[in-house]
Amino acid sequence: MRVFALSDVHADYAVNRAWLQALPAADYAANALILAGDVSDDLRRLRETLAALRAKFAEVFFVPGNHELWVRRRECADSMAKFRLVLDLCAELGVRTSPARVGSPGDAGVWVVPLFSWYVQPEEGSGSLFVPKAGEDPSLEMWADRYFTRWPGLGPGLSVADAFLRLNDAHVHRSYDAPVISFSHFLPRAELMARTREESAARRRPLPDRNPRFNFSRVAGCAGLEAQIRRLGPAIHLYGHQHRNRQRRIDGVLYVSHCLGYPSERESGHVDGVGDGPKLIWPRPQPDAA
Repeated sequence: MRVFALSDVHADYAVNRAWLQALPAADYAANALILAGDVSDDLRRLRETLAALRAKFAEVFFVPGNHELWVRRRECADSMAKFRLVLDLCAELGVRTSPARVGSPGDAGVWVVPLFSWYVQPEEGSGSLFVPKAGEDPSLEMWADRYFTRWPGLGPGLSVADAFLRLNDAHVHRSYDAPVISFSHFLPRAELMARTREESAARRRPLPDRNPRFNFSRVAGCAGLEAQIRRLGPAIHLYGHQHRNRQRRIDGVLYVSHCLGYPSERESGHVDGVGDGPKLIWPRPQPDAA
């Protein structure tokens, strides 16, 4: 069984839905898909999209992104209740949100381990992936999570990121009898936000900053997620959220991002390398990109 990766499909856009619908079931029917969050905040749309992908793939793995936990449609009182509702929906559809081994008869296969996560903002203390940006707006007035997520009653001194990381403890501290692919929606390391020298050189001209006052690193992810990845020891870690498609090896782990993103981002070249479908990540194409 092969394993494919995808994230940030944002199925509220008709052109993105058409891209997903065009995936040929015959090419993927015996394979697994890892979908690293941000399908839709609309539960109806989320159900439709996950069900359609479940019909095309033998297995689908999913973790919610920040969009799934918006409560602007009033389905739930708060975002943690929405999170539980999303997990229930996945269970109903046969979409996996906990570890499972996939493979073909006669081989050891690979374990796919979902990791729930959120971001740590610099004002919240240690664990943020924050990198200063000249001219940024520290209030994040343009960031929709400020208006559409609610987190009451998490407990004294417990951040949103901590609450999600705790849900991973049992999966991180168990043993696995085959190679591991882990995945999260949010980023585990600050280095993943920057282009390498080779990536920058491959572009004829730098792309303009679409949002000069927005500093993505304030809401990128958290270092606690990286600590769990290191405890787990995966061969590959897939992440989303950033809307930049990259692949690089750091300290023995291959970090992969392969998102569909917004149509305007693909048109402008900010999201490139999408191709005609999800990215094959297992068995690993050779040679691995650095």
